[in-house]
Amino acid sequence: MLGFHTIVVGVDGSEESLAALTQARHLLGPDGRLVAVVVGEERLAFQAGFDAPRLSTELQEATRAVLDEVRVLLADVPGAEVRLAHGRPGPCLLEVAKETDADLLAVGSHEHSRVAGILLGSVATEVLHEAQRSVLLARRPGGTFATVVAGVDGSKQSLAALAVARARAEAEEAQVRAIAAEGGKPLDLDGLAQVTGLEWSQRDPVAALVAASETADLLVVGSRGLHGLGSLGSVSERVAHRACCSVLVVRDTAS
Repeated sequence: MLGFHTIVVGVDGSEESLAALTQARHLLGPDGRLVAVVVGEERLAFQAGFDAPRLSTELQEATRAVLDEVRVLLADVPGAEVRLAHGRPGPCLLEVAKETDADLLAVGSHEHSRVAGILLGSVATEVLHEAQRSVLLARRPGGTFATVVAGVDGSKQSLAALAVARARAEAEEAQVRAIAAEGGKPLDLDGLAQVTGLEWSQRDPVAALVAASETADLLVVGSRGLHGLGSLGSVSERVAHRACCSVLVVRDTAS
């Protein structure tokens, strides 16, 4: 895999969302399409009562500033698009991803606990649970990936994630670590027999991968395609929320 063919990125002007934009550029394949989406949230002004007009104006100005910043950042990316959407960020990003047939949806992951993300419905949590495509949750600033970690259990999903990790590492002359954790569900030993340079951990998968993320720039995990409530408690979902670095959850739509 040389990169994703269509990437949709949600940008709100935060450091994390700008990191998502930068990292998405590095994950974009040759002749790929990058669509940056800025969601105007003037709807929030309606909750301000008499102060609504002033707040609406401020929100519109903030949105325009983000749009201008994104256009500058993508000026050197051939064919890049910058879109303005209105509504709740999560559904807007999911809709654009569906419309463009994106194979990767990238968002910034703000610092909060997994429980808080689920209860408050953060954009990162919503996208992770609902997207039917690969998802990048960006954390650390910067776009290069000097160290890439892949979690493997021998399943076809994890082997696909490893292939993506190794392709990114090769493209950037980076180090890649493939980690198999023995402390969880039984591993597919036949599948793991195909993996060279495998590192074994006696920890459970989440603990092993979160520990590895402390010194990594990108953590890549496969997904079994669970969505909504069905994804709660999955290894990919828990790792994505707890990892210290950016996390790429690879689903079948990646190619």
